[in-house]
Amino acid sequence: MAATVSFPVVNMEKLETEETATAMEIIRDACENWGFFELLNHGISHELMDEVERLTKAHYASFREAKFQEFAARTLEAGDKGADVKDVDWESTFFVRHLPASNLADLPDVDDHYRQVTKQFASEIQKLSEKLLDLLCENLGLEPGYLKSAFAGSNGPTFGTKVSAYPPCPRPDLVDGLRAHTDAGGIILLFQDDQVSGLQLLKDGEWVDVPPIRHAIVVNIGDQLEVITNGRYKSVMHRVLTRPDGNRMSIASFYNPGADAVIFPAPAFVGGAADEEERAEATYPRFVFEDYMNLYVRHKFEAKEPRFEAMKSAIATM
Repeated sequence: MAATVSFPVVNMEKLETEETATAMEIIRDACENWGFFELLNHGISHELMDEVERLTKAHYASFREAKFQEFAARTLEAGDKGADVKDVDWESTFFVRHLPASNLADLPDVDDHYRQVTKQFASEIQKLSEKLLDLLCENLGLEPGYLKSAFAGSNGPTFGTKVSAYPPCPRPDLVDGLRAHTDAGGIILLFQDDQVSGLQLLKDGEWVDVPPIRHAIVVNIGDQLEVITNGRYKSVMHRVLTRPDGNRMSIASFYNPGADAVIFPAPAFVGGAADEEERAEATYPRFVFEDYMNLYVRHKFEAKEPRFEAMKSAIATM
């Protein structure tokens, strides 16, 4: 059973008032101790979010539901016969790449209106991601623009969206919606269904619900921010439970480093110097983001610490 605790929620309007310090403290605590927080009054219009939700749910019903039902029938049949289906995710998903080059025009079964709305929403999410990175720099005492620069690589950041449906499951005991994992990248912004819950994070050994809040954006910290902050910020394990009723919508946008970006703990967190000797004292390794991703895709649903150790070992043998 999930623990009942006060989930961190940030009203971004308060960042422009005398309550700035309080809001920034919520962000600091969330990044250091939760790995997640939710944003209210983030600047993305409710009308746009409502249209994104309407179109996304209609797209699933028209083009993806029948195929998912075939998968569901096979999975349940296998589970009923005693097969272990715990390595299966009960989700219907498609991916949209925005940066460095968009594939939006190539997606099948997406009409022009849905493409345009998706493009507009992605632009708003990108702006919000970059604003958050600036806020995190301020919170961490890093120079303005440090995190955005750290993500840049030679061609700018990678930025994409995973659009998911988590349909009703008659056997929630049999299969998870999405198995527990940390996110590999930088900062993740999620527009989740406000009617159907299911997202949980692991905090202090307990599973905690990420509460659905109408028109909120959920933010979570990826592995790369943990590395750059030398462990001050934490990426945390999270999962999606299946439910016997309700089809949960999830639109997760990943603002990640560029493929060739070199990721390492910021010098400010390892003694303040930028030379190799100081960086060697960092808790986390220095690596190319693409190399980390190549490892991550094979070990996504495992603990993150062995991935970091593997990157250290790879460097040591070079």
